[in-house]
Amino acid sequence: MANNIGTGYKRVGGKVMWNADNYQTGAMVVQNWTDTNSASWKLFDQKMSSIGGKDKVKAIMVQICIFSSRATDAELKSMVASARNHVNPGTHIYIVGQPQYEAGHECSLAGNGGAKWTDDQAKAMAANPAVNQDMTYLGQFMLDSTKGEVLADSCHASSPSGENKLGEEAKAFFGG
Repeated sequence: MANNIGTGYKRVGGKVMWNADNYQTGAMVVQNWTDTNSASWKLFDQKMSSIGGKDKVKAIMVQICIFSSRATDAELKSMVASARNHVNPGTHIYIVGQPQYEAGHECSLAGNGGAKWTDDQAKAMAANPAVNQDMTYLGQFMLDSTKGEVLADSCHASSPSGENKLGEEAKAFFGG
């Protein structure tokens, strides 16, 4: 889902956040990001290197993405700790949940109430002084399945309309 945001952000002319080109982190949930040496983090490091390295990147976005089994508090904290291990000290983390949807729509992959749960967890982690050093809740990304912004999987953004919507929302958060 973060790939959807990055792809849309690039397509709508965003220049601050990195795009999803060659990132290849689709279908990775919290558990893929808890081990600082995981294949997911290796992809992150490759992308970081391709855009100039840790010294160039001053902030990253971490998205809580889940399947219906969700994630434990320990896994969420481990994911954030792993993120800190892959950036310079003082690099700001913007934390977000999965996109939210119009009333009555659920992301089947995340399970009933799962998308809302990710957003609630992002807010709670950003408010937790034990976790939130240099971290803030970025805000909600929104999709509307009735406007063709969601794929048939009921979760991911459609291309281009859903991705562009997420990209515009990212531009509103990050600017140009």
